[in-house]
Amino acid sequence: MQTASLSTEAPHDGFNTVLIPGGKSLRGTDSPIYPVDGEGPLRCDELEPYLMTSTVITNGQFEKFVLDTGYLSEAERFGWSFVFRGAVLDKNFIDAQVATLPWWCKIYGADWRRPKGPGSDIDGQGNFPVVQVSWNDAVSFASWAGGRLPNEAEWEHAARGGLGDVLYPWGNVEPTLDDPKCHIGQIDSSNCDPINIGPIATDAHGANGYGLFNLVGNVWEWVGDEVLHKDRHQSGSPPQFLLKGGSYLCHRKYCYRYRIAARISNTTDSALGHTGFRIVFSLTSR
Repeated sequence: MQTASLSTEAPHDGFNTVLIPGGKSLRGTDSPIYPVDGEGPLRCDELEPYLMTSTVITNGQFEKFVLDTGYLSEAERFGWSFVFRGAVLDKNFIDAQVATLPWWCKIYGADWRRPKGPGSDIDGQGNFPVVQVSWNDAVSFASWAGGRLPNEAEWEHAARGGLGDVLYPWGNVEPTLDDPKCHIGQIDSSNCDPINIGPIATDAHGANGYGLFNLVGNVWEWVGDEVLHKDRHQSGSPPQFLLKGGSYLCHRKYCYRYRIAARISNTTDSALGHTGFRIVFSLTSR
Protein backbone atom coordinates (compact mmCIF):
# COMPACT_ATOMS: atom_id res chain seq x y z
CA MET A 1 0.00 0.00 0.00
CA GLN A 2 1.19 3.49 -0.73
CA THR A 3 0.83 6.85 0.89
CA ALA A 4 -1.30 9.16 -1.24
CA SER A 5 0.88 11.60 -3.13
CA LEU A 6 0.15 15.31 -3.21
CA SER A 7 1.22 15.53 -6.83
CA THR A 8 -1.24 16.89 -9.36
CA GLU A 9 -1.53 13.51 -11.01
CA ALA A 10 -0.42 10.15 -9.70
CA PRO A 11 -1.40 6.47 -9.90
CA HIS A 12 -3.13 5.31 -6.74
CA ASP A 13 -2.97 1.55 -6.42
CA GLY A 14 -3.49 1.15 -10.16
CA PHE A 15 -5.85 4.10 -10.64
CA ASN A 16 -4.91 7.35 -12.29
CA THR A 17 -5.97 9.95 -9.74
CA VAL A 18 -5.77 13.71 -9.38
CA LEU A 19 -5.59 15.77 -6.22
CA ILE A 20 -8.71 17.78 -5.52
CA PRO A 21 -7.82 20.64 -3.15
CA GLY A 22 -9.91 21.14 -0.05
CA GLY A 23 -11.39 24.34 1.30
CA LYS A 24 -14.51 26.27 0.38
CA SER A 25 -16.63 24.57 -2.26
CA LEU A 26 -19.88 25.36 -4.03
CA ARG A 27 -22.85 23.08 -4.58
CA GLY A 28 -26.13 23.65 -6.40
CA THR A 29 -27.33 26.81 -8.12
CA ASP A 30 -29.50 29.86 -7.53
CA SER A 31 -30.76 29.57 -11.13
CA PRO A 32 -32.20 26.04 -11.28
CA ILE A 33 -33.47 24.71 -14.60
CA TYR A 34 -35.34 21.84 -12.94
CA PRO A 35 -36.27 23.06 -9.42
CA VAL A 36 -38.15 19.82 -8.74
CA ASP A 37 -34.82 17.96 -8.93
CA GLY A 38 -33.47 19.92 -5.97
CA GLU A 39 -30.82 21.80 -7.98
CA GLY A 40 -31.00 24.87 -5.76
CA PRO A 41 -30.10 26.83 -3.84
CA LEU A 42 -26.38 27.55 -4.18
CA ARG A 43 -24.70 26.28 -1.02
CA CYS A 44 -21.20 26.39 0.41
CA ASP A 45 -19.36 23.41 1.86
CA GLU A 46 -15.96 23.05 3.52
CA LEU A 47 -14.04 20.02 2.25
CA GLU A 48 -10.81 18.25 3.06
CA PRO A 49 -8.56 17.48 0.05
CA TYR A 50 -9.04 14.10 -1.60
CA LEU A 51 -8.01 12.08 -4.63
CA MET A 52 -10.44 11.34 -7.47
CA THR A 53 -10.03 9.08 -10.47
CA SER A 54 -9.39 11.27 -13.49
CA THR A 55 -12.02 9.36 -15.46
CA VAL A 56 -15.01 7.23 -14.72
CA ILE A 57 -14.23 3.57 -14.14
CA THR A 58 -13.57 1.76 -17.39
CA ASN A 59 -14.63 -1.59 -18.77
CA GLY A 60 -11.04 -2.76 -18.36
CA GLN A 61 -10.90 -1.76 -14.68
CA PHE A 62 -14.26 -3.35 -13.92
CA GLU A 63 -13.15 -6.53 -15.65
CA LYS A 64 -10.08 -6.72 -13.37
CA PHE A 65 -12.40 -6.37 -10.37
CA VAL A 66 -14.62 -9.19 -11.65
CA LEU A 67 -11.66 -11.47 -12.39
CA ASP A 68 -10.21 -10.80 -8.95
CA THR A 69 -13.41 -11.32 -6.98
CA GLY A 70 -15.80 -13.34 -9.13
CA TYR A 71 -18.34 -10.57 -8.66
CA LEU A 72 -21.67 -10.81 -10.48
CA SER A 73 -23.33 -7.49 -11.24
CA GLU A 74 -26.97 -7.05 -10.38
CA ALA A 75 -27.95 -6.99 -14.05
CA GLU A 76 -26.26 -10.37 -14.46
CA ARG A 77 -28.09 -11.74 -11.42
CA PHE A 78 -31.44 -10.34 -12.58
CA GLY A 79 -30.82 -11.56 -16.12
CA TRP A 80 -31.86 -8.27 -17.74
CA SER A 81 -31.31 -4.54 -17.67
CA PHE A 82 -32.55 -1.28 -19.21
CA VAL A 83 -31.35 -0.30 -22.69
CA PHE A 84 -32.26 2.89 -24.55
CA ARG A 85 -34.78 1.86 -27.21
CA GLY A 86 -32.85 3.43 -30.09
CA ALA A 87 -29.65 1.61 -29.08
CA VAL A 88 -31.06 -1.93 -29.01
CA LEU A 89 -29.24 -3.78 -31.79
CA ASP A 90 -31.85 -6.49 -32.28
CA LYS A 91 -35.38 -5.16 -31.75
CA ASN A 92 -36.61 -8.76 -31.41
CA PHE A 93 -35.14 -8.76 -27.91
CA ILE A 94 -37.32 -5.89 -26.72
CA ASP A 95 -39.51 -7.41 -24.02
CA ALA A 96 -41.41 -4.29 -23.04
CA GLN A 97 -41.08 -0.56 -23.15
CA VAL A 98 -41.24 0.71 -19.60
CA ALA A 99 -44.32 2.89 -19.16
CA THR A 100 -42.68 5.20 -16.63
CA LEU A 101 -39.46 5.35 -18.69
CA PRO A 102 -40.63 5.60 -22.31
CA TRP A 103 -37.11 5.77 -23.74
CA TRP A 104 -36.02 2.54 -22.06
CA CYS A 105 -36.70 -1.13 -22.69
CA LYS A 106 -36.27 -4.23 -20.56
CA ILE A 107 -33.68 -6.32 -22.39
CA TYR A 108 -32.87 -9.84 -21.25
CA GLY A 109 -29.16 -10.53 -21.49
CA ALA A 110 -28.09 -6.89 -21.13
CA ASP A 111 -25.27 -6.36 -18.62
CA TRP A 112 -21.89 -4.63 -18.40
CA ARG A 113 -20.33 -7.04 -20.93
CA ARG A 114 -23.29 -6.69 -23.31
CA PRO A 115 -24.49 -3.14 -22.64
CA LYS A 116 -27.00 -3.11 -25.51
CA GLY A 117 -28.18 -6.66 -24.99
CA PRO A 118 -27.58 -9.77 -27.11
CA GLY A 119 -25.36 -9.07 -30.10
CA SER A 120 -23.43 -6.28 -28.36
CA ASP A 121 -20.06 -6.47 -26.64
CA ILE A 122 -17.24 -4.30 -25.32
CA ASP A 123 -14.46 -5.64 -27.54
CA GLY A 124 -11.91 -2.90 -28.12
CA GLN A 125 -13.61 -0.68 -25.54
CA GLY A 126 -11.40 -1.24 -22.53
CA ASN A 127 -11.10 2.54 -22.07
CA PHE A 128 -14.84 3.17 -22.39
CA PRO A 129 -17.01 3.70 -19.30
CA VAL A 130 -18.38 0.58 -17.71
CA VAL A 131 -22.18 0.90 -17.83
CA GLN A 132 -25.11 -1.25 -16.79
CA VAL A 133 -23.79 -0.99 -13.23
CA SER A 134 -26.04 -0.26 -10.26
CA TRP A 135 -25.24 1.84 -7.21
CA ASN A 136 -24.64 -1.40 -5.32
CA ASP A 137 -22.21 -2.56 -8.00
CA ALA A 138 -20.36 0.77 -7.83
CA VAL A 139 -20.07 0.60 -4.04
CA SER A 140 -18.75 -2.97 -4.24
CA PHE A 141 -16.12 -1.92 -6.77
CA ALA A 142 -15.09 1.10 -4.71
CA SER A 143 -14.70 -1.04 -1.59
CA TRP A 144 -12.51 -3.51 -3.49
CA ALA A 145 -10.37 -0.62 -4.75
CA GLY A 146 -9.97 0.85 -1.25
CA GLY A 147 -12.00 3.94 -2.10
CA ARG A 148 -15.60 5.10 -2.10
CA LEU A 149 -18.10 6.99 -4.17
CA PRO A 150 -17.79 10.78 -3.91
CA ASN A 151 -20.58 12.65 -2.22
CA GLU A 152 -22.41 15.35 -4.17
CA ALA A 153 -20.40 18.18 -2.62
CA GLU A 154 -17.11 16.48 -3.57
CA TRP A 155 -18.35 15.70 -7.07
CA GLU A 156 -19.48 19.27 -7.78
CA HIS A 157 -16.34 20.77 -6.23
CA ALA A 158 -14.20 18.57 -8.47
CA ALA A 159 -16.35 19.27 -11.54
CA ARG A 160 -16.01 23.04 -11.13
CA GLY A 161 -12.24 22.67 -11.43
CA GLY A 162 -11.53 25.85 -9.47
CA LEU A 163 -13.80 28.05 -11.62
CA GLY A 164 -16.44 28.73 -8.99
CA ASP A 165 -20.12 29.21 -9.83
CA VAL A 166 -20.15 28.01 -13.44
CA LEU A 167 -22.51 25.86 -15.51
CA TYR A 168 -19.96 23.42 -16.89
CA PRO A 169 -16.50 22.08 -16.01
CA TRP A 170 -15.00 24.43 -18.65
CA GLY A 171 -17.03 27.54 -17.71
CA ASN A 172 -20.27 28.96 -19.10
CA VAL A 173 -19.76 28.56 -22.86
CA GLU A 174 -22.43 26.36 -24.45
CA PRO A 175 -21.30 23.26 -26.36
CA THR A 176 -21.79 23.45 -30.13
CA LEU A 177 -21.51 21.04 -33.02
CA ASP A 178 -18.22 22.67 -34.01
CA ASP A 179 -16.94 22.70 -30.42
CA PRO A 180 -18.88 19.98 -28.57
CA LYS A 181 -16.75 20.05 -25.37
CA CYS A 182 -18.61 16.97 -24.11
CA HIS A 183 -20.46 13.92 -25.44
CA ILE A 184 -24.18 14.77 -25.57
CA GLY A 185 -27.13 14.91 -27.95
CA GLN A 186 -26.49 11.68 -29.81
CA ILE A 187 -30.10 10.91 -30.56
CA ASP A 188 -30.57 14.43 -31.88
CA SER A 189 -27.97 13.88 -34.57
CA SER A 190 -28.65 12.71 -38.11
CA ASN A 191 -26.82 9.45 -37.43
CA CYS A 192 -29.04 7.41 -35.14
CA ASP A 193 -27.70 3.97 -36.04
CA PRO A 194 -27.97 1.87 -32.85
CA ILE A 195 -24.30 0.93 -33.17
CA ASN A 196 -23.31 4.59 -32.79
CA ILE A 197 -25.53 5.42 -29.81
CA GLY A 198 -23.51 5.04 -26.63
CA PRO A 199 -20.58 6.33 -24.60
CA ILE A 200 -17.13 7.21 -25.91
CA ALA A 201 -13.66 6.89 -24.40
CA THR A 202 -13.41 8.07 -20.81
CA ASP A 203 -10.62 10.56 -21.57
CA ALA A 204 -12.20 12.12 -24.65
CA HIS A 205 -12.45 15.91 -24.83
CA GLY A 206 -10.27 18.14 -22.69
CA ALA A 207 -9.75 17.86 -18.95
CA ASN A 208 -11.04 20.51 -16.57
CA GLY A 209 -8.88 22.68 -14.32
CA TYR A 210 -8.22 19.82 -11.92
CA GLY A 211 -7.33 17.34 -14.66
CA LEU A 212 -10.64 15.43 -14.69
CA PHE A 213 -12.25 14.17 -17.90
CA ASN A 214 -15.87 13.95 -19.06
CA LEU A 215 -17.56 15.09 -15.87
CA VAL A 216 -20.64 16.06 -17.86
CA GLY A 217 -22.05 14.12 -20.78
CA ASN A 218 -21.01 10.59 -21.75
CA VAL A 219 -22.43 8.76 -18.69
CA TRP A 220 -24.28 9.66 -15.53
CA GLU A 221 -22.15 9.11 -12.43
CA TRP A 222 -23.38 7.53 -9.21
CA VAL A 223 -22.53 9.45 -6.03
CA GLY A 224 -22.88 8.47 -2.40
CA ASP A 225 -25.81 10.66 -1.30
CA GLU A 226 -29.21 9.21 -0.65
CA VAL A 227 -32.11 11.37 -1.77
CA LEU A 228 -34.18 11.91 1.34
CA HIS A 229 -37.91 11.77 0.72
CA LYS A 230 -39.84 12.45 3.89
CA ASP A 231 -42.57 10.01 2.93
CA ARG A 232 -40.30 7.16 1.77
CA HIS A 233 -40.40 5.17 4.99
CA GLN A 234 -44.13 5.61 5.28
CA SER A 235 -44.77 4.52 1.71
CA GLY A 236 -42.25 1.68 1.79
CA SER A 237 -40.57 2.89 -1.41
CA PRO A 238 -36.94 1.82 -1.86
CA PRO A 239 -34.05 4.22 -1.21
CA GLN A 240 -32.72 6.27 -4.10
CA PHE A 241 -29.24 7.70 -4.59
CA LEU A 242 -28.04 10.61 -6.65
CA LEU A 243 -26.48 10.64 -10.12
CA LYS A 244 -24.56 13.60 -11.53
CA GLY A 245 -23.31 14.85 -14.88
CA GLY A 246 -25.80 13.84 -17.53
CA SER A 247 -25.08 11.46 -20.40
CA TYR A 248 -24.73 11.05 -24.14
CA LEU A 249 -28.52 11.19 -24.38
CA CYS A 250 -28.82 14.68 -22.89
CA HIS A 251 -29.64 17.69 -25.03
CA ARG A 252 -30.71 21.22 -24.12
CA LYS A 253 -34.07 20.67 -25.84
CA TYR A 254 -35.19 17.67 -23.79
CA CYS A 255 -32.79 16.90 -20.94
CA TYR A 256 -30.69 19.91 -20.05
CA ARG A 257 -28.90 18.04 -17.30
CA TYR A 258 -25.31 18.11 -18.51
CA ARG A 259 -24.79 20.98 -16.06
CA ILE A 260 -22.77 20.67 -12.85
CA ALA A 261 -25.73 21.48 -10.60
CA ALA A 262 -28.10 19.04 -12.35
CA ARG A 263 -29.04 15.86 -10.55
CA ILE A 264 -31.33 12.86 -10.82
CA SER A 265 -31.76 9.77 -8.66
CA ASN A 266 -32.45 6.09 -8.99
CA THR A 267 -32.84 2.99 -6.85
CA THR A 268 -29.72 1.18 -5.68
CA ASP A 269 -30.32 -1.89 -7.85
CA SER A 270 -31.04 -0.01 -11.11
CA ALA A 271 -28.62 -0.28 -14.02
CA LEU A 272 -28.85 1.45 -17.39
CA GLY A 273 -26.81 1.83 -20.55
CA HIS A 274 -25.81 5.42 -19.76
CA THR A 275 -24.80 5.10 -16.11
CA GLY A 276 -21.33 4.64 -14.63
CA PHE A 277 -19.24 6.01 -11.75
CA ARG A 278 -15.86 7.30 -10.58
CA ILE A 279 -14.32 6.89 -7.13
CA VAL A 280 -12.38 8.92 -4.59
CA PHE A 281 -9.65 8.09 -2.07
CA SER A 282 -8.87 9.79 1.20
CA LEU A 283 -5.39 11.26 1.64
CA THR A 284 -4.15 8.62 4.06
CA SER A 285 -2.04 5.49 3.89
CA ARG A 286 -4.03 2.39 3.06
